[in-house]
Amino acid sequence: MKTNIYLYLIFINLFILFCVCLETIKIRWQFSQEHENNAYLQVANNKLTEININLKTEYYHLSSPAKVERHAKESLKMVEITKATYLTYEK
Repeated sequence: MKTNIYLYLIFINLFILFCVCLETIKIRWQFSQEHENNAYLQVANNKLTEININLKTEYYHLSSPAKVERHAKESLKMVEITKATYLTYEK
């Protein structure tokens, strides 16, 4: 009778040990997947940071006063006002 109880307890312990081993394997696999995801996200973050820096540089370059003035002179054919001109309208 005692041997049956011991045998039953041994099988229960082996089953619990098996379940714990499977859970350990699953957690290690998930940990490795999260580590790979983290590495991928860091690479993507570095690329986005580089793109952001390039876009900021381009924005500051395009909105610089010299660029705006050159565009006004060349494309819009504007000229710099050197003296005040008064216009009078007749009725």
